[in-house]
Amino acid sequence: MNLLLEGLAAALLIGGPQGILSDAQSPDGVLWAANYGFAAIAIASTIFWIWPNRDSRQVVGAVLGILLTFHTLIFVSFAIQGDQIPPMVIHAVMAAIAIVLYSQRSKYTT
Repeated sequence: MNLLLEGLAAALLIGGPQGILSDAQSPDGVLWAANYGFAAIAIASTIFWIWPNRDSRQVVGAVLGILLTFHTLIFVSFAIQGDQIPPMVIHAVMAAIAIVLYSQRSKYTT
C-alpha cells in the first residue's frame, strides 16, 4: 500500500502541474513539489529493500519504524500547515497502519 500511495504521490508531484516539468509561477512551489516527490520515491522504495529479508523481525521492525516516523512527521507538517486535509488524513492512516503492523510483526516474521 505504501508503494502505491507514495509512488502515485511522487508521479503527481514530480510530473504534475507544480512539478519540475511545469512552468509554474512559484519557484518555491515547484521546489517543494519536486523535493517531496523524490522523498516519496525514496519511502516507496522500502518494499524493494526489505523484500529479501521480509521474514526477519529486526528488518521488518526497522522499516516499519522508518515508515511510522515518515508518515507521522508528514502528518504533523500538514497539521501545522492546516490547509491540506486529504494528505494529512492519508498520512495519519498510514502511520496508524505502521503502528498496527509493528505491534503484530511477530505473527508474520521469525
